[in-house]
Amino acid sequence: MYATEGDLARVVDGFRRLLDEGPEAYELAVVADQGELGELYEELPQQWRCQYPGADPGERGVREIRVGVRADRQRMDEVREALIRVVCPDPEHASPCPVPWAAGYATGRWDVSL
Repeated sequence: MYATEGDLARVVDGFRRLLDEGPEAYELAVVADQGELGELYEELPQQWRCQYPGADPGERGVREIRVGVRADRQRMDEVREALIRVVCPDPEHASPCPVPWAAGYATGRWDVSL
């Protein structure tokens, strides 16, 4: 996501609340842009600039929230959809989201050093 620290905190808090309700154990980590994320998500700052032409992005930056859940594919799809609703509660809204974001998933285990 291309977000402020406040946006990030709101989403991470929402993710934790949602994941704490589920039966699965989970891992959650936030990775700030260290070059490679900027390349991976380069469309997010561009989307924000198009939506707010001439505005100062301030402290916004590319951040990746990584969530690890051990689940089968069907359950993972359910969890992923619920996490997306934390970021964008109304998928039918007319304009782009105020905080640009992207979502994806990978199978297997990931390790993060923060």
